[in-house]
This record gives sequence, structure tokens and C-alpha cells, in this order.
Amino acid sequence: MLFSPQLAEETSRLIVEPYWVLVTIVQFAILYFLLRKFLWTPVTRMLTDRSAKIREGLDLVASAQRDREEMKREVESLLTEARREAAALAERSTQATEAAGALLRAEAKAEADRIRERGRADAAALHDQALAQLRSEVAGLVIAAASRILGAEIDPARHRALIERSLAEAGDELDRPN
Repeated sequence: MLFSPQLAEETSRLIVEPYWVLVTIVQFAILYFLLRKFLWTPVTRMLTDRSAKIREGLDLVASAQRDREEMKREVESLLTEARREAAALAERSTQATEAAGALLRAEAKAEADRIRERGRADAAALHDQALAQLRSEVAGLVIAAASRILGAEIDPARHRALIERSLAEAGDELDRPN
């Protein structure tokens, strides 16, 4: 309706009516303000909010990535420390085991040496006791044999002392190295 009815009669000229220009400008202004208020502002706000959410999401992703990298480094350092502690613990337990084994071997050797020495001492004591008993029995047998040979009773104490002295001298000669 921008054009007047006269336009239909005259086709060669274009006539602009100021009333309709003013109405069109007012309609355009009203449409602009309505669209701005009910469409443009909410859409802009929604786009701004969405942009902020996307930016926030990207920041969260970057933060999570940094946290993950930090945790990864921390886990690696903890694993390295745990491996080092495990190796040290294994080394200490190996050393403790070796020390305990050496101590047990030393104690066993000392005990074996004590038993061996006690056995030698016991054997020497038994040997000396057996020799003393053998001398005593030999002396008694010699006295009994001498009494039978001589046919008379000899002073047994004197003969025993004489025989024991002779046996001791014979034992000393046997004990001497050649």
C-alpha cells in the first residue's frame, strides 16, 4: 500500500506517499523492538550462556587434563619410590638372612667344637681311668701270680707299689715319641 491508486492509471511514474512511508517506518520500528525484546535478547543471552558453558567445559577438560598429568607424575613417583623401597627391603631381608645364616653356622661350629673338645676330654678321662683300672688289675694279677709262684704270701702293699711304679715307667716309655 505504499503506492497510491493513481499508480494503476499511471504506470510510468512512481509516487511515494509520506503517510505510508511513515506507517512503514513505524511498523518497522515496532517489529524491530518486538524482535529485539522477544527474540534477539533471549537468543543472544542463550548464545552467551551456551558460549560460557562451552568455555567452562573446555576449562574443565583442560583442568582435568592437567590433574590427570599431575596424578600420572605423582603415581610414577610413588611407583618409583615403592620400587626403591621394595628393593631396599629385599636387600635388607637378604642381608638379614645371610647374617642369620652366618650366625647359625658360627653357633653350630662352636657347638660342634665344644662337643668335640668334651668328647676328647671324656675320651682322655676314660683312657686314663681305663689305664688306672688296668694297672690296678694287672698289679693284682701280678701279685696273685707272684704269690702262687713263690708259694708264700708277700706283702701286697709293697708289691703293689713296686708294680705300679714299674707300670708307670713302662707307660711313660710308651707315651714318649720315637
